[in-house]
Amino acid sequence: MILATAVACALAAVPAGAQAPAAPPPVAPAAVPAQPEAPAAKPPLAPMDVFALEDAVDPQISPDGKRIVYLRAGYDMAKDARRAQLWIIGADGGNARPLTQPGATVSPARWSPDGTRIVFMAVRDGAPKLVVRWIADDREVEIANLPGAPDSITWSPDGKQIAFATLVPDPPRQVGTPPSAPPGAEWKPAPRVIDRSYYRADGIGYLPSGKRQLFLVSADGGAARRLTSDRHDYGAPPVGPGFYDWTPDGKALIVEVNTHSDLEFVRGKFFDSGLYQLDIASGAMTKILDRNGPEGSPAVSPDGQWIAFTGYLDKGEFHGGSQLSVLNRRTGEIRVLSKDLDRDVGMPAWSADSRHVYAIYADGGMNYLARFDLNGGRAVIASGLGMAHTAYSAVPSYSLARDGSYAMQVSDATSTGNIAAGGPGRAARRVTTLNDTLLGSRAIARLEEFRYTSSAGGLPMEGWILYPPGFDPSRKYPMILEIHGGPDAGYGARFDIEKQIMAGAGYVVVYTNPRGSTGYGQRFVNLITDRFPGDEYDDLMSGVDAVIARGFIDPARLYVTGGSGGGTLTAWLTQRTDRFRAAAVLYPVVDWQSQALTSDIMPLIFNGFFHSTPWNDQARYREQSMLRMADRVKTPTLVMTGEADYRTPISESEQYYAALRYHGVESVFIRYPMENHGLRAFPSHFAAKVAQIIGWFEEHR
Repeated sequence: MILATAVACALAAVPAGAQAPAAPPPVAPAAVPAQPEAPAAKPPLAPMDVFALEDAVDPQISPDGKRIVYLRAGYDMAKDARRAQLWIIGADGGNARPLTQPGATVSPARWSPDGTRIVFMAVRDGAPKLVVRWIADDREVEIANLPGAPDSITWSPDGKQIAFATLVPDPPRQVGTPPSAPPGAEWKPAPRVIDRSYYRADGIGYLPSGKRQLFLVSADGGAARRLTSDRHDYGAPPVGPGFYDWTPDGKALIVEVNTHSDLEFVRGKFFDSGLYQLDIASGAMTKILDRNGPEGSPAVSPDGQWIAFTGYLDKGEFHGGSQLSVLNRRTGEIRVLSKDLDRDVGMPAWSADSRHVYAIYADGGMNYLARFDLNGGRAVIASGLGMAHTAYSAVPSYSLARDGSYAMQVSDATSTGNIAAGGPGRAARRVTTLNDTLLGSRAIARLEEFRYTSSAGGLPMEGWILYPPGFDPSRKYPMILEIHGGPDAGYGARFDIEKQIMAGAGYVVVYTNPRGSTGYGQRFVNLITDRFPGDEYDDLMSGVDAVIARGFIDPARLYVTGGSGGGTLTAWLTQRTDRFRAAAVLYPVVDWQSQALTSDIMPLIFNGFFHSTPWNDQARYREQSMLRMADRVKTPTLVMTGEADYRTPISESEQYYAALRYHGVESVFIRYPMENHGLRAFPSHFAAKVAQIIGWFEEHR
């Protein structure tokens, strides 16, 4: 569901052959220093430092394992926009250089099978183009001009063709014949006619009329040939990049596709994709596997015998749990390789000898890259994978070379936005130094993992504490409890710029993984089935009390904030306790009925959070509504949401703010124009968001 470890996730890779723990091992609470830390000689991180952050995205290692191409992204302060360049670096960290010009709009790149070329999308002269670049002599050719932006770009096994997906527009639906503007008139935009259930998506906006289809173009250039011409939407949300793979003979694509009608889609088949074989020559589509539940991320073994995929059989649970399986193309046999690993597994990739499947999973707050054999054996290859600038469990990317070398996105408690590389006989080593200069000039908050027990059911819990720079255990500090969204997601011991800025402002920042979080097994995550929010209150408040018991927190200066599902839980807490001096409720779900019927995830509400609809289960929808007990809130509350948020639409926040004001609660409402879920579309908004949260808490300090 989507509503957006050890302290240093060091790159000390677990040796090949070692087994990852089935659950986080017990960790004794670290002792609070008897003496204060040295006073911070450097300034702490501040909101404007957001503009200086960079990150390495989608590292792609060359087939011979010697070079890595990646997208180096940052922020343009003058234009208030994200910018990106393609860069190349040696797998040993040497010979780094840019491949594209600053300010150009480019996509991540993909290596040709022989490692001599890369292909990527670039916007030039205002139009998207497919570009092939020869690495040795920096020569490039634009091989196709396209009406729409391509993605999921993939080379054929012989390197002679390139497949991609792009939108094929349909004429917009017309109702009646609206009048046309006379010459010279400046009429307002025409009305938008909507005739499908899934018509907008957060971060994308209103979906254009048409379907995403698959195409093929020669690597030497020429007209692109359309491979699919049906009613299906290839690669459309919630399916993303990596939804197809070539067979080794180059004669077919193995495709993940949701074949259900629009009505079936919204009535419970949102994630019910299957695997199909698309014949390149004829365009014929043949079903391989399409069960009740998702099958996705297909990867064909180099010998052509197996298809690795992820998914699960839908049992009506809140969280299905993504397993790693392989299907024998000749016999139809299915083997679940991760059946002894009670964790979500994703992003499969084959070893060159077709004997192993690599994949990633989270165990507690740590992400692992592991190698699975065809009999279910598992060896951890590396740990510390992480997305840039956030402790949130967003899925990091990695890539694999023929010799078993790999490149991956990494993050730990003191570094962020970088790439590491490793391989057989050598541990993962960071090869980029993005953000090191910035972080080296700032006082960084120290991160500590802690364990505690929830008062609800005695469940073991994992959490983290960020100490303000120059922390003195003899003092009493204000504390911010920060709650993650999802709710089936998780935090880990990774660098988080928002929390670092909060700690830099003098707060102890605490964040935990309450029930419903991923990384702790199916039973733990599904404890919130049909009851979110619920006992998370006890999980979170038990964590607060565990930190207060250490003696350095002022119990009269507690603050709480969270976004999305975390915003909902923030409201849930303040309706049940007045212990917090102030709260910041960010892009929350407030009323489940209005949320379902106005957001882009109606199927997930009706078939995941509730397994019912408001017209046949009105009492339970009301029971979980944040409006039901809004009259109990006494905590001064900041409400904040983007006006283009289609995941938790701003109407949710409008309702909550109105209810608070009606009941006389001190409250303010901050609306971000043009912003979607998470308030990160524009760096100025990202920086302002955390500054305003801190400012609200400072007003009540």
